[in-house]
Amino acid sequence: MKIAIDCRFWGPKNTGLGRYTQGLVENLLEIDKKNHYYLLFRKSNHDVKLATINKNIDIIFTNVEHYSFKEQLLIPILLKKINPDLVHFPHFNIPFLWSKKYIVTIHDLIKHQSKGKQTTTRKPWVYFFKYLGYKFIFFRVVKKAEKVIVPSTWTKKLLLKAYKFKQDKIKVIYEGVNKAFISNKEKESQEILTKHKIKKPYIIYTGNAYPHKNLRRLILAVKLINNLLRLKKQKQLNLVIVCARDVFWQRLKKEILQFNASSFVILPGFVKDGDLSFIYSQAEAFVSPSLMEGFGLPGIEAMSSKCPVICSNISVFKEIYKNAAIYFNPEDLESIRDKILDVLNFSSQQRQEIIKKGIVQAQQYSWENCALNTLKVYESCFSL
Repeated sequence: MKIAIDCRFWGPKNTGLGRYTQGLVENLLEIDKKNHYYLLFRKSNHDVKLATINKNIDIIFTNVEHYSFKEQLLIPILLKKINPDLVHFPHFNIPFLWSKKYIVTIHDLIKHQSKGKQTTTRKPWVYFFKYLGYKFIFFRVVKKAEKVIVPSTWTKKLLLKAYKFKQDKIKVIYEGVNKAFISNKEKESQEILTKHKIKKPYIIYTGNAYPHKNLRRLILAVKLINNLLRLKKQKQLNLVIVCARDVFWQRLKKEILQFNASSFVILPGFVKDGDLSFIYSQAEAFVSPSLMEGFGLPGIEAMSSKCPVICSNISVFKEIYKNAAIYFNPEDLESIRDKILDVLNFSSQQRQEIIKKGIVQAQQYSWENCALNTLKVYESCFSL
């Protein structure tokens, strides 16, 4: 087969979607030497190492931006020149004019649930029309796809509820963990922590700063904890928030000032995986107060790095983390505070127990398995 994959989202700088694209493609090229792959890259995120993994590839460069008008016109033209048997789009932004065989990965339905002026940088009337366009395109994309890949049973459930498809059209394929987190090597903590201006003790959150991530409550919960620690004349707890420096990051910075939280919130910006793995390992805990997710990859990476995980009691986290995490009510400030305090007060034995559970749970997820199952989906499209 001639298989084209849109790799314009690539690497950790593009957060979860970038990690997914890179982890999947690198492992597909490792295990599949039979099919020929055409990989669409932007020059700014091209990984030159791919040609050494697999010779059956062609790398095509395009600087077409995501969600742009050019994407609608130029990507179909580019794909027609390739004339692939199948295209895999790792996101729902599929050109309207592309009508040949494709599969799509739908990571979540967050935009269906999290909406309103606080979720956008656009003017209200612009956002209104963009949202209508999103709903129309999303419906068309999943309807016309040969197969739809989702990262969790929870996402499949939401997709089936929103759109009445046959269950066998949707395939649940779990995501994996980058080897940088699994093979965590001990380094001098002061060197890495100093570079990122991180002071112990600290808890860490990684991901975006979108409203549904619920970071306001996390900041306020840590503020409550620090008020208690101050009364006990104990060292304050710092909160490290690793996220992209975008418009939502700027909004977060303003909220930190409003909450008088600048003394304990640390914003290092983008952190490469090697450093991030060590930062996880030195943290008191990884905390995710998110109100909705499609999978929860940062928590798995934290578990792999020997870091206890505290998170929202939402269904998808319970599916992915099972009994390897400590859960709280994400809408209850005291619940968030109390669970963080519980972990801070763990005995050495209790801490080691939750870390061991996390390592075992994280081992259930690998990019190799993700690639193997995705390849089966590719092959099923030609046995229909």
